[in-house]
Amino acid sequence: MESFLPDSVKALLLGLLAIGFVLSRLARAFPQVGWLRFFRLPIKQMSEEQKARRQRSANRLAGLEIVLAGVILPLLYFGSTMLLFSEPKRIPLIIVIVCSILCIVIGIWIFVRNLRP
Repeated sequence: MESFLPDSVKALLLGLLAIGFVLSRLARAFPQVGWLRFFRLPIKQMSEEQKARRQRSANRLAGLEIVLAGVILPLLYFGSTMLLFSEPKRIPLIIVIVCSILCIVIGIWIFVRNLRP
């Protein structure tokens, strides 16, 4: 399969991207250098209340993701056994169920703990 861009153009674009990233980091590290100010990305200053609210929101989302992982884990196990034309074994099934219940409990605990403002 032929590439859309030649390898030399890809290398040039990668080099430009790397240089931009390095200049952005240098602009943040050395704010007193005038010509680097052009490469500094804007930083939104947040109050402590906003930071705490974002942290709680991120923790709630993480809790929901862990609960979802606990729900999907048995489905993946049964799906993989069906695809491989084998029957579920007792020990792996117990391990999957225990891990699933543990994920659901931990996810709910994280979610409830971060509901309070």
